[in-house]
Order: sequence, then structure tokens, then C-alpha cells
Amino acid sequence: MTLWEERAARNEALFREVNERVEELHDSLANGGTADFVCECADDTCTQRITVPLAAYEQTRADSHSFLVAPGHVQPELEHVVSEEAGYVVVRKHSPVAARIAEQTDPRA
Repeated sequence: MTLWEERAARNEALFREVNERVEELHDSLANGGTADFVCECADDTCTQRITVPLAAYEQTRADSHSFLVAPGHVQPELEHVVSEEAGYVVVRKHSPVAARIAEQTDPRA
């Protein structure tokens, strides 16, 4: 395990937690539709927003190892692309360190 891998995984977990709060707020206002979420990439300075259908967000959150990132923000050392959609990418952690941290920090687990 490298310090970079651990730090990157923790950054992604933090962004996922922020998006959980965004989703809760949006879900309380309307059913269906889309919401703007924070990119869940490893870059702790990234503030890019991605528009994601709420159904796709829920599907991604069903797997502790899956995250939503902006196009071009995939870290092949940590994750692989599950799907590429209009304006966002779903990635899944394959790095053992990143996968472990993703599980440990999953707010829905």
C-alpha cells in the first residue's frame, strides 16, 4: 500500500459522503429527475460537478466499490470503468487498498 493510494481512496470516500447529503436533500424535494453531484475522483482539489440521474446514483451507491467521476478523472491504478455515460463515468475500485477503504467508509453499509 502506498500513501498515495490511501490518500486517494480517502478523498474519494469524502466526496461520496458529500454526495450522500446532496442526494438526501434532492430526494426530499422531488422523486426522479437528476441532481448535480461532486466528482468523486481521487484529486482532492477537484470541484467539478456532474449531473447524474437519481436512479443511476442509487444504482452506483448499491456497490461500496463504485464511484461517480467526471470524464477524464479515472485513475487506472485504483479503478476500472464500469460504464461511460453522458457527462459522467461509473468506476469500480480494483486496488485492494482502495477497495478496503471504500468498504470501510461506505455511509450505507
